[in-house]
Amino acid sequence: MSIDTLLSKLDKVKPIGNGKWLALCPAHPDKSPSLAIKQADNGKILIHCFAGCQVTDIVAAVGMELSDLMPENLTYQKGSRPPKFNKYELFDRLVFESVILSMGIRQLLAKEDLSTEDLSRVLLAENTINGIVREVRQ
Repeated sequence: MSIDTLLSKLDKVKPIGNGKWLALCPAHPDKSPSLAIKQADNGKILIHCFAGCQVTDIVAAVGMELSDLMPENLTYQKGSRPPKFNKYELFDRLVFESVILSMGIRQLLAKEDLSTEDLSRVLLAENTINGIVREVRQ
């Protein structure tokens, strides 16, 4: 599973750095983002709820298992990094993120402001597409 699959299951996802995000924790009634998400260099997805929720409760709340946070293949060549995107999810993810961007552009063309949440989602879509482009060019 890719990091993008997990991020798509969370609300109010906000990028906070290269390969790092904050989101609402699905395991408790969260009003402001308290869930930190990071993809480690070895491909593992690391999550931590600052409110104290257990990782097992968090993944269960989005219909996943702990094994979904681990890369499919741990036999990488020395010096290489795991792909961020599963090749089977790549096209679908591009289409999905393009629709998000298109909706934001249409709203702006209609001279309607984007909410803070919508703007964050549009920026996430842009970052995701840029990440896919970088991944494909390697």
